[in-house]
Amino acid sequence: MATRMSSISGPSGYVLETLRTGADFTLYRGRQRGNPSPVLAVALATEQPSPQSLRRLEHEYSLAAELDPVWAAKPLALTRHEGRTILILKDPGGEPLDLVLERQQGHPLDVICFLRIAIGLTTALGQVHRRGLIHKDIKPANVLVDDSGNVWLTGFGIASHLPHERQTPTPPEVIAGTLAYMAPEQTGRMNRSIDARSDLYSLGVTFYQMLTGALPFAAADPLELVHCHIARQPTPPASRAVVPEPLSVITMKLLAKNAEERYQTASGLEADLRRCMAVWELQGHMEPFPLGTHDVPDRLLIPEKLYGREHEVDVLLAAFERVVTRGTPELVLVSGYSGVGKSSVVNELHKVLVPPRGLFASGKFDQNKRDIPYATLAQAFQSLVRPLLSKSEADLRSWRDALREALDPNGLLIVDLVPELKLIIGEQPPIADLAPQDAHLVPRCHPVSSAAMPQ
Repeated sequence: MATRMSSISGPSGYVLETLRTGADFTLYRGRQRGNPSPVLAVALATEQPSPQSLRRLEHEYSLAAELDPVWAAKPLALTRHEGRTILILKDPGGEPLDLVLERQQGHPLDVICFLRIAIGLTTALGQVHRRGLIHKDIKPANVLVDDSGNVWLTGFGIASHLPHERQTPTPPEVIAGTLAYMAPEQTGRMNRSIDARSDLYSLGVTFYQMLTGALPFAAADPLELVHCHIARQPTPPASRAVVPEPLSVITMKLLAKNAEERYQTASGLEADLRRCMAVWELQGHMEPFPLGTHDVPDRLLIPEKLYGREHEVDVLLAAFERVVTRGTPELVLVSGYSGVGKSSVVNELHKVLVPPRGLFASGKFDQNKRDIPYATLAQAFQSLVRPLLSKSEADLRSWRDALREALDPNGLLIVDLVPELKLIIGEQPPIADLAPQDAHLVPRCHPVSSAAMPQ
């Protein structure tokens, strides 16, 4: 939500005007008293922010030495203003791209305006990648543009130095980033690593919005949006608005589900966009041309896919499909030597779990924990229970009732094994001590009825 309000000041000595108010952060523009240089300020939106929000500001400030004011809003200070932590950025000028698109009221940008912003944005992103950074949150709200087509990036709060990074399949409500612009591998459901090409997917979503006035996917809830990113093909921009075919094809290439099918570098994308600009300014129209002729990675990129495991994956997916269809449990055993790729085969289940809203629990038999009873079982239960803690109270109610029914009257035994479960089912009544000769009789957990689970 974008708002305007009168100037405000506080003990920190900053005079600020609100540009945008969001759920987690508020963006201001202003200056420090006695200093004519303009600044931007990113403030935590609430008086009691989450630790994750505070860490994002701290992390962006830590990257100050690596961000160039030519293509980024460079952090200057991390301070307090009106009782809240704020990140002060050098103001390069321009305005947030999301406010520019908001003024369009759902209408697309004209071709020249789009190309100027797209080329500047791609150039800036290329500089980010040359610094060895992955932004991980490319979206219009993190882009500043001016009338000349100059572009600066902001929002480096979750940027990563790692060339490759794995996202665990956490609940979509708590994944770092913005779900509407998130690459499939960032959801943790693709069994693939996050790298610089993940930013190019997010850039594709941004391009799509600029060209059509709408996002490529509309979903009723976060999990459905995850499914859209990993499995559904968006309608080409040229089918939704008057868009030159080459720009539509470029955008669709950026939105490829597999990173290997996207542009591999920002410089390769920039070359194609500049070609589009030159042809459009000269002729006023564009004809299709081969894409990616200058798209040459500066390092070896080995495709992250399983080779020679098609049969095993098919067997596993077929078993899961039978369970979903028939509702009867099955046991599939996967055997092999250490390091042969058993976990990679099993992790192929993540993608197919999304449509039926399945859950994935895992535990590892660690030789260093062989003396801890039920350690692997506890780990598996914890991986199942922890995501539930992010659910709303309405969603938790069905889980709480089903778990209490299944565990009664021995809930305390499982709470001792998985302490996080206490946050869902509450305090459990004590259990009478067993005689030594009966201590091995540990009660079994009955299956939680799927009929009681939230759909």
